[in-house]
Amino acid sequence: MRASQFINEAIDSDAVNELDSYIMNNEDLYRRRFMPIISNIKRKMKKNIYDHEKAQKLWMYLVDDAAKEYVKEFGNSQDDVSNMFPKETRQQVARIISDREKENIEQGEYDVPQGTVS
Repeated sequence: MRASQFINEAIDSDAVNELDSYIMNNEDLYRRRFMPIISNIKRKMKKNIYDHEKAQKLWMYLVDDAAKEYVKEFGNSQDDVSNMFPKETRQQVARIISDREKENIEQGEYDVPQGTVS
């Protein structure tokens, strides 16, 4: 068995899904963190300097903020981020979002058609 298989077994998939869902459904996080990261990645892709490994670190800022907000909103006084969402879990969420959003950007998901007014 490989080490990565042990890591994946140790990660709580329910916690990963919960945090990912929380991020994708939180309007404030979307506006403050998510869209600026998308803009940054799109700019880097356009300049051909995009690095997927570095992008995962960038997504960690969003994931860490989301985990803190989640604990504040749903946790009790004894809970903290490292207990509810250990670092490995947060890194897994960042990898999932990074992979998904890279694909979405490549497919033109965040492109604004020319001549439209919003």
